[in-house]
Amino acid sequence: MIDGQSSRRTRVLQPDDLDRQIIRLLRADGRRSNREIARRLDVPEATVRYRVRRLIESGILKITASVDPEHLGYALTAVISVQVEPERINDAAAEVSDMPEVMWSAITAGAHDVMVMASFRNQDEMFNFLTNRLARIPGTLRTETSVALRVLKKQHEWATDLTSKVEEGAAETVAID
Repeated sequence: MIDGQSSRRTRVLQPDDLDRQIIRLLRADGRRSNREIARRLDVPEATVRYRVRRLIESGILKITASVDPEHLGYALTAVISVQVEPERINDAAAEVSDMPEVMWSAITAGAHDVMVMASFRNQDEMFNFLTNRLARIPGTLRTETSVALRVLKKQHEWATDLTSKVEEGAAETVAID
């Protein structure tokens, strides 16, 4: 091993047409069986089983269950930006990410250092989160909260098919004088 990395080379998996078809079917219904996928695509079930395992192991595909917080009584969704002392960004981001109300978090570049999406049952719960927990994380300088009044789109996947190939030569090269 060199610098904590494996000496074995990892090959990046490039999904082919069959992989993309399998992914599309699983995106529509993640509980769909290998047998049903094989039947729909007219390939052996063992092929589908192998392809799904390979896609999961490569990190391209992740099959999970999504829970809608609103159906569990979490009426408020907030997007919270946090400004943190530069030397404490990683620790603060890790601490806020561990909070159960937080559905999504990221370290960002720009005016704010950490962006968070969180859900709350009511205003009191959100107020407590902001003032008694988030604001007390060491290094927190400032927070800015936007409450979602109406959620227009809830999608746990990209709208485009990220598995499709970028066509070679599709971009034009423009010479600048």
